[in-house]
Amino acid sequence: MSLRLRLYVALVGATAIALLAFSAPIDLEGRWGHYLAWAAFCAVSESLWLTTLSGAGTVSMASAAGLATAVLWGQGPSMWIVSASSIVAELMVQRKPWVRAGFNASQMVITMWVATGAFALLGGPREGLESLGSLASGQATVTRLALPTLGLFAAYLLVNRALVAVAVAWSTERRYLRVLREDWFYTERLLEDAAAFLLSPLMVVSFKSIGYAGVLLFYAPLKMINESHRRYLELQTAQQQLIHRERMAAKGEMAAEIGHELRNQLVAIKGRAQMIKKDAEREIFADAGRHAQIILDQTSRMEALSKGLMDFSHAQLVIERVDVNALIQRSIEFVRTQNRFDGVEWELSLGEPGPELRADPGQLQQVLLNLFMNAADAMKEASNGKKAIGVTSQTDERARQVRLVVTDCGPGIAPSNLAHIFEPHFTTKPQGHGLGLATSYRIVQNHGGRLLAESPPGEGARFTVLLPLHGPGGWT
Repeated sequence: MSLRLRLYVALVGATAIALLAFSAPIDLEGRWGHYLAWAAFCAVSESLWLTTLSGAGTVSMASAAGLATAVLWGQGPSMWIVSASSIVAELMVQRKPWVRAGFNASQMVITMWVATGAFALLGGPREGLESLGSLASGQATVTRLALPTLGLFAAYLLVNRALVAVAVAWSTERRYLRVLREDWFYTERLLEDAAAFLLSPLMVVSFKSIGYAGVLLFYAPLKMINESHRRYLELQTAQQQLIHRERMAAKGEMAAEIGHELRNQLVAIKGRAQMIKKDAEREIFADAGRHAQIILDQTSRMEALSKGLMDFSHAQLVIERVDVNALIQRSIEFVRTQNRFDGVEWELSLGEPGPELRADPGQLQQVLLNLFMNAADAMKEASNGKKAIGVTSQTDERARQVRLVVTDCGPGIAPSNLAHIFEPHFTTKPQGHGLGLATSYRIVQNHGGRLLAESPPGEGARFTVLLPLHGPGGWT
């Protein structure tokens, strides 16, 4: 942990302690049972957590219970309740390090202080709805509380994200605004936040209607949502395993050709090394530079092949910033020396500046390799005329997506096959396993994109990959 991050964590912790000291509940003696019960509810909500698909963080139902606590019990009690439940859940359930648990509890104190302050400033009761006794039902009450509740939601979201993003940025050496954009303020995450926030008024209504029985009943749908999300993650994990198995099959298919290419390069390296040795024995060094350069060129090609294999072997979804044009170039270099690409011309039309997006480079490389190999095989079957693979890339700023198009000069795809082209085990190749395009389709879907197949008459096949710039989906 860097010095500035330590100072920041200490500052947040000290601020939280000061706020708690000046916000101790004055009615603790009469309401301690209620506060203890809501601390338990918040801890249970915090424990309804799952690791995100990327494995980089967790998601839970804590915000719904925390916001309901703020509305019901007011500023001081909600700060104590949420901070206590947060640190207990993170240390005992999520097993986070004490520094992170303490920081998260501290930033929640500050977040609740600001959010409940906004709630009160916009007309909500600072001491919470419970301080008012029974509420009159009807449109007037809804109208009175609508603006304060929206202010509570907005302040909670902004302050919480702003505080956590500093720790994430300094712990991952990323820029602050980039962390906000990539980790918090993108469409899917904001929709998840909105869904969690909008559950809190329902929890308040349940409690105000039938007391603690209503809160317990409220946890039934929360548990169902959590269970549904868990099964979704299990399904995604199974799909990732399918992708990994198909990648292993594709690697085996390419192993002989890559091994042949590596052997040729090793023969060249060995031959030049023997020439250098003989020249050294005769004390002739005029050609040493030329021999060394050939050795360097061959080892560079071997390094490119080995890096391609390593990138291709990732089993998990690893999201990072990807330069699409560079990925296309690396993938072409990876397959160019294989026998199936002999005589194939590459027609590139890559957008400038090169498109960038958040994605898994290894899995996107698998999509490109599958499309390249299918194109080469299709043109081999045609066996006449020009053999060329076209690759284009461009960024659609309005749609916030990257478009990749791969075309070939083969016979195209029969209209009857277009509807089944992405189905598992569907293949027109005698030795095909029918998983390449199905897996590519799943990879693109997992990235939030689309994979389209077209076959205009007399123009070969065209595959279009559409990927969102923000990608699918530190210190959380």
